[in-house]
Amino acid sequence: MRGEKDFLTALKYKTLLCDGAMGTMLRERGADSEACLEYMNISQPDMVLTLHKDYIGAGADIIETNTFGANRFKLAIYGLEDRVADINRQAVKLARQAAGNNIWVLGAVGPIGLPLIPVNEKDRGDIYEAYGEQIEALCCEGVDAIIAETMGSTLEAEMAIKAAKDAADIPVICQFSLLPDGFDSSGESLQSVAEFLKHCNADVVGLNCGSGPRDMVEFMKFIAEYTDGSKFLSIQPNAGFAYYAQGRLQYKAKADYFASYVKDYIGLKVNIIGGCCGTTPQHIAAMRSVLNENTSLETSNMIAMEPGTITAEVSRSELTQAGIAMAGNILEKIKQKFVVTVEMDPPKGTDIEKALAGARALKSCGVDAVNIADSPMARVRVSPIALAARIKQEVGLDAILHFTCRDRNLIGIQSELIGAAVLGINNVLALTGDPPSIGDHPKATGVFDITSEGLVYILGALNQGRDYMGNVLEGSTNFAIGVAFNPNADDLKAELEKLDKKIENGANFIQTQPIYDMQTVEKMVKNIADYNIPVLMGVLPLRSYKHAEFLHNEVPGITIPLDIRQRMKNAGDNALDEGVAIAAELIKQCRGMVSGVYIMPPFGRYDMVEKIMAEIAW
Repeated sequence: MRGEKDFLTALKYKTLLCDGAMGTMLRERGADSEACLEYMNISQPDMVLTLHKDYIGAGADIIETNTFGANRFKLAIYGLEDRVADINRQAVKLARQAAGNNIWVLGAVGPIGLPLIPVNEKDRGDIYEAYGEQIEALCCEGVDAIIAETMGSTLEAEMAIKAAKDAADIPVICQFSLLPDGFDSSGESLQSVAEFLKHCNADVVGLNCGSGPRDMVEFMKFIAEYTDGSKFLSIQPNAGFAYYAQGRLQYKAKADYFASYVKDYIGLKVNIIGGCCGTTPQHIAAMRSVLNENTSLETSNMIAMEPGTITAEVSRSELTQAGIAMAGNILEKIKQKFVVTVEMDPPKGTDIEKALAGARALKSCGVDAVNIADSPMARVRVSPIALAARIKQEVGLDAILHFTCRDRNLIGIQSELIGAAVLGINNVLALTGDPPSIGDHPKATGVFDITSEGLVYILGALNQGRDYMGNVLEGSTNFAIGVAFNPNADDLKAELEKLDKKIENGANFIQTQPIYDMQTVEKMVKNIADYNIPVLMGVLPLRSYKHAEFLHNEVPGITIPLDIRQRMKNAGDNALDEGVAIAAELIKQCRGMVSGVYIMPPFGRYDMVEKIMAEIAW
């Protein structure tokens, strides 16, 4: 092992490139979905070694050991709690074998896997001991530094850092995972995390996982300003947002887009850059290329940080593309007019005054209904049923209720749907839901007794006055049953097959992912013409060129044509108005081809909706 301080010295003179994903790549290369990935250091060492070599071949200066979950608590799930030392030591041996003398090796430790709230002194001791056991094994084999990554609690991060410093006084990197709303999994805000990172005993601080490059660079701007040059910085985003396809989590951001943020990292004086979930050797190679092209800029940035003035602006609005929502009985309105519905995010707590004010503004400009999501991205928010009922009662505006299969079993699903009907909510968009693993409660159990196709069947049964098992109910519901459809799906055949099943089970209308060009509209209309049911087209107004690039490259299910992105780029300071114009043009063009639209204003910008409504006034 090189001198412990050599690693920190290297950071003073050069931006170091770390590797990418370990877990998602091992799964991609054939690891069983239920296997303990850390045990593969012993059971399948060649696969781990090859992945290390591939990242080094792509240009990585740093690789991480395959030990993210190799602590006694997480290994106990597999009956391997007695193999902590063996697994961690073997992981370092494999990384060292790949690294030789020219590549730095970091000993990776992740969240401990225990609930942390409430916590007592015994819990703190258990956490510290578990980290100490793992880190001691890593240090015995000679890692250059410890990286405590994907931290979701300042308490847990504190224990990991202390254990590392007590074990070997080794350089420590501490990286938090923030989801796109700027909170970690224990509910701590970006500012709270930044405060901790500034004053903790870690040598390098930063972010990984949780978000893609667009959101993470905004968070890093805040942390860079807050820490004010007092710490080395690191950043390792995911390859965009996770989504399920072909039975596994996948990520959308391609290598060239991912690497396009390298200049932003250099501009923020970030010392270590790399990738997390969904990133591959191709992503790292693309980053290497950009780093090599910007060597002089990189070197000039290895000086004291200059405080900035940028704060992170983050919204959930544009991240709920998988679903939609609508009015009283939206089918009745569709018979009478071209309907306009608008997405509204439920608040995180009991204060719904902003949501009510937004609903009033939308109603006043002619919007027919609001779409209310069901804890989108698996983050805790106020019940969409409660918010929909209050908006209907106090504002007189109908809602389309997003309803997922994630959080409720068959009994709970039916009970809540009947309750929604009692409260006068008669529009439901049936969704499977985002997995808990990507949200703020990653250890929560996803129920998924049924999928969205099964939920459509249940809604149809309730409309007929019976439950899922055929039992007769006292009264029936009157739901307009909506389903989501992605006309931009990579596997359009499979997407159409799912849609066919949903309609066979009783769906009444379709809502789509955002669309940006008439060619896609025309193709979609042709593909689903035989169903002869109303379609509400998704419209997500663009607010800037970077926003357009982010959606195109990071958000699953969204494709923005090059000419539209170029229009946003050319608009410069007038990009917001250009985004409104693009949205209004498409809505005007598609009238007569679809039954209405579902507008998703970015960052809750209802003023953009008001401008669009003025533009499309018929």
